[in-house]
Amino acid sequence: MGRAGAGGGGHRSSGGGHSVHRASGGHRISGSGGSHSRAGSGSRMSSGGYTPPPRYGMPGRYRHYRHYGYGGYGGASYGSPGGLALTLVVIFAWIAIMAVVLGALRGIGGGASYNHVQSTIVREKLDTGNAYINHCIIDEIGWFNNPTKTAAELKSFWEKTGVQPFIILKAYDATLTTDSQKERWATDYYEANFDTENIFLYVYFAEKDTDNDVGYMAYANGYQTSAVMDAEAVEIFWNYLDGYWTSNMDTDDVFINAFNNTAKAIMRVSATGNDVIMWCVILAVVIVIVVAIVVVIKMLHKRAKEKAEEDAKILNTPVGDIATDHLEDKYLK
Repeated sequence: MGRAGAGGGGHRSSGGGHSVHRASGGHRISGSGGSHSRAGSGSRMSSGGYTPPPRYGMPGRYRHYRHYGYGGYGGASYGSPGGLALTLVVIFAWIAIMAVVLGALRGIGGGASYNHVQSTIVREKLDTGNAYINHCIIDEIGWFNNPTKTAAELKSFWEKTGVQPFIILKAYDATLTTDSQKERWATDYYEANFDTENIFLYVYFAEKDTDNDVGYMAYANGYQTSAVMDAEAVEIFWNYLDGYWTSNMDTDDVFINAFNNTAKAIMRVSATGNDVIMWCVILAVVIVIVVAIVVVIKMLHKRAKEKAEEDAKILNTPVGDIATDHLEDKYLK
């Protein structure tokens, strides 16, 4: 089957200009560079069984490694009180630093989308009271393998956003010759067929050579939908769709991933430069505190070790020698 991309023009999104002022727009898959148009029909991996990577050594035999003991910091073993305490501090420090780093990375990438389009708007899930529409796929060109199962998977998008997805893959229509006519068709379809305003209607308009020519895409928003699927959110959706369209996914997975990953991206705000600075400051503070704790523990351990050596020296010195040293110190003074 063909793949999306041939004749893919620039990315565009328009206001539609319709009398009802319903938000709508259009898009062409860009950046594929291929000659096919079918969603998810990228090159498949060749069939065959899985060959596990070779083991080291002979089959059925395992390598044996010699185990070595490790001393603690400052000459203290892990079994000594000082070494154990220092080891625990280092482990705690490592956990703390990793927690800060992972938190920073999560914050930085949390709202990011495909192709570096980021979510910068705080969005609230729609609470319309409308039930999920299970039959939300109309496939006139036979690209979906299992529309019922795919529709069930798309429910995740609705659960996160409150927006009802609806997909139409429309067969070639010779009367629709311009992009604006196709956008108007999507808007008119919404007006004629839906009585709720939380639907994001996606329409793919197939070309005459359905599997080898790129079709045009249009969307129409319900009046409530635009509070979540605003221009930025739609841009993120197009970018995800662009990325998956020429992958080796099937058509079902292309749309499942595009919708559900869009929901994850747009319902979180990406980190700003100030957020990154804040995480760096937190990381620096954690490192300073950990270093300070390590230094203090090492100093205490050193003093304890010196005292132990001094006590051992006193205990091992004969009483007569101690008395002689004491008298010498007295008369020398």
